[in-house]
This record gives sequence, structure tokens and C-alpha cells, in this order.
Amino acid sequence: MARPLRIEFPGAVYHVTSRGDRRESIFEDDQDRLIFLGTVAQALSRFDAQMLAYCLMGNHYHFVLHTRKANLSSLMRHINGVYTQAFNRRHDKAGHLFQGRFKAILVDIDAYLLEVCRYVELNPVRAGTTRKPHTWPWSSYRAHAGLEPAPEWLDVDGLHGYVLGRPVRSASERHRAGQAYARLVASAGNVSLWDDALQKQIYLGDENFVERMQALADPRNSTDRDIPRIQRSKARTLKQWMRACETRDEAFYRAHTESGISMTQIANEIGLSISWVSRLIKQAENKQAKNKA
Repeated sequence: MARPLRIEFPGAVYHVTSRGDRRESIFEDDQDRLIFLGTVAQALSRFDAQMLAYCLMGNHYHFVLHTRKANLSSLMRHINGVYTQAFNRRHDKAGHLFQGRFKAILVDIDAYLLEVCRYVELNPVRAGTTRKPHTWPWSSYRAHAGLEPAPEWLDVDGLHGYVLGRPVRSASERHRAGQAYARLVASAGNVSLWDDALQKQIYLGDENFVERMQALADPRNSTDRDIPRIQRSKARTLKQWMRACETRDEAFYRAHTESGISMTQIANEIGLSISWVSRLIKQAENKQAKNKA
């Protein structure tokens, strides 16, 4: 069977898994887990990405990753490679630690982000390692549920924004979102996420989502790199788009697609999380598609 296609583009969200070689353990003790998380933190900063959820198990791990650039493969090679070197030095070993290449599934964030995050954080419960997700210290659940402070590299506010349906703007909203997320996880039951929604091995979404993702993977489609530099230099600023457009969503969409302004730049200027800006741009894109239909 051919290996699934890698689709990488700015603003993509993935469910990523990587397993130990021959399904052997990738963590000998808690110190290994701390070293691994330190490696993740450094890599997310270096490659300009955010973690939306994670869970470390015995012989594998799960991430829900938001990449601001088209660089998932580089990011994952760095994490697995650097950690393998550290693990081998610490335990006086040599050779591969991880089994082949990592697995990545593109996630339709509007339809499945919350589903895939709670799926990741319920891994220890499904495996019988613990009865409740809050008793497993090596996942993002406790931070998402408001039970402990979140590391800087975990986009808790981004996920909480999806829970509330709007950006989180205060401590009280953050607390309310944490409680709502905890109820969402508790109500998961036996969720058959992959049987119901996984398509063509790499898409978590409906047929329209698959078509959009395949279009992004088509090398014939242009990107920001195809826009001449002189043309980009004369493009409108985000503030100009905000004045010219009827809605904020449309302004973000046109600033990103017509002026080449990155989601990171928009998020920094407006004060929203990257994942929330990505969601607003997608909403505007869907509206544009419906208007053209």
C-alpha cells in the first residue's frame, strides 16, 4: 500500500502520532517524559507552531498540532530526532527509537477539533492506565480543564475559544470554558471517531473538506510565494482591509489571501490566537465559496 500523501500548508491542524520502534517503550521514566516535553517546547518555538492537545503514553504519543507554516515534516523530524539522541545518550543505547515516519491526519477544525482533542486526552482511560483523565499527568487535559497552569506552548485559549464559540477574554471566561470542556470529555463515551469520519487515511472531515485539502496539495495551485514581491509590497495593510470590508472575517480572509499577510501577523496585531484567526478565515472562505456556487 502506498504511503499517504503529506499535505502541508500554513494554518493546518493535524492529529499526529508516533510509535516506538517494534512498539517498544519510548519513555523509561518520568525524566524522559520531561526531556521530551522540553524538546517539544523548543521545537514549537523554532518552527512557529502551537500545540492544541497532547498525550504521552508508554510506547507512543499523540499531538494535535497547529502549524503556522508549511513545515510539519521538519518540525516532527526535529522532535523525534533530538529526543532520540537525548534518550540514547541517557540510557547508553544506539539506533532508532521511533518506528518509521510519524502519522499525520488533517483535521477539519470546525467539525472535529474538540472531538479529536478529547480523543487524545482520553487515551490513558481507553488503555486502562487510569480511570479518569485528570489523574494522568502526561497530557494536556488538566490544563484544558483548568486544574493546573498551562505551559506557554499549549494553546489553551485557542481550544477554549472553540468551546465557548468566541475568543476567551477574561479569567472568568477561561474558568467557564475549562468546566465546559471537562463536561465535554466526560460525555465522550465510546466515541468511534475514526470509523465515522476518517477518509482516505489522512482526512478527518467531510467530502468538501477533503476536496479543499486536495486542492491545497495540488502543485498547480499558487501560493503567496507566487505573488511577485513588488505586487505584495503594494498590497493593503490589515487596517486598510478592516476599513474596507463589511465584516472582520472578510477582512482577515482578504488580508491573508490578497495581501499575503500571515495568520501569525494577523493574530499578533488583533490579539487573538492563531487557531481562532484560522477559524475566522475558514468561515469567510466557506462563505465566499457559497456565494460563488
